[in-house]
Amino acid sequence: MVTRVPKGQVRQNSPTTATVGGASVHTVGSIKPACFGCKSTTRKLNPVPGTKTMVGCAECIRKRKKEKSTQGRARRQMTTFGITLEEEALIVEFQGGACICAKWTGYNGRSRSLSTDHDHKTGEIRGKLCKHCNDLLGRIKDDPDYFRRMIAYLEDPPAKRLLGSRVVPGHGD
Repeated sequence: MVTRVPKGQVRQNSPTTATVGGASVHTVGSIKPACFGCKSTTRKLNPVPGTKTMVGCAECIRKRKKEKSTQGRARRQMTTFGITLEEEALIVEFQGGACICAKWTGYNGRSRSLSTDHDHKTGEIRGKLCKHCNDLLGRIKDDPDYFRRMIAYLEDPPAKRLLGSRVVPGHGD
């Protein structure tokens, strides 16, 4: 029977296994388990998420998570839109590094990438948009007349034509 030890602590169960943070890890002889990436035995080791026997230091686990995320994103872009991450980056660069409509780089430019916009009728890729612009196009069903009406509304509001220029109380004080 194997008893659990607190996360990060190592206890030798036998010459061939050790328990690290609740994960049973294979070792050679009485050598401590090593990080799967940097092979360190002196850093604090934690079980690697999604595996049963791998352990690693925080830095290597973060690096592995980022690589897996990039691989998943690349796979999603290829299967959904038929473009590579390199082609996606070229589109963003061609657009000036931002949403082509809002000129917005995304949520702080790092944590959220721009959405790949495409025509739902033809399937043709149009460009990269921020989430707000992409959602708006979806809600209005890609209708260019909507935007023409919106421009007319902004340039000549009906309330101003009917009532004249009125300012909301407390606005501009």
